[in-house]
Amino acid sequence: MKGAWTVTLALLLANSFAADEARELVLFPFGQGVAVQPTEEFNVQVELLNALYAQLKDIPNLYVLRFRETNPSVRRAIDENRIRRDRLVPPFNEREADGTWRAARVGALLGVDLAFAGQIAEFSYNPTTREAVLTVSGDLIDVASGEVLISIAETGRGRLGTDQEDPNIARIAAVAQAAEKVGAAIRARLTPPTEQLAPTERKRAPDRQQERAVVTLFVLILGAVLGGAQL
Repeated sequence: MKGAWTVTLALLLANSFAADEARELVLFPFGQGVAVQPTEEFNVQVELLNALYAQLKDIPNLYVLRFRETNPSVRRAIDENRIRRDRLVPPFNEREADGTWRAARVGALLGVDLAFAGQIAEFSYNPTTREAVLTVSGDLIDVASGEVLISIAETGRGRLGTDQEDPNIARIAAVAQAAEKVGAAIRARLTPPTEQLAPTERKRAPDRQQERAVVTLFVLILGAVLGGAQL
């Protein structure tokens, strides 16, 4: 009887937490189009990756990592000739000769569930209008199936204030706006509707963690009662 009860408890707890199993998403470096204005003092690719990471890291049940060629799984795949080094450079949202997305192929080496890869189509600063513009596109790809879950194209703009002179202020604002738009699109695709409620509505929505805690407590108390009855 005690063994059966232990199995039942394990199954109940497993079902309680299975719905919240975290997924992993890798952010790949962006490719750059011909309309990207070279700027020595501002690395737009790094700034955009950092801004997008900040937007995605708080999505429930999603662990976000940035791609690095130094990852042990990637290095091992190179050493074992399972992937060529030239396949580890942007753009990653291109199809390989066998039809698979490069992002999905590399993502499989990393053991992640999702991949986001794209291209910076435009990045410029106009000293006359004092405005920076960034246009970025990308694809969110399911690594296992190779399915494109969502394709995104967004533009961010930033303009210097009347008392500002540093163009990087406008560039940072453009990057932040574009990253916010892309992040919102990914969040909408990955987050269940109940998780997207406004703060006031979210308070009225059922709290899944509280529900699971109550169920778990009830199961434990029931187990204690049944165990006592056996004595």
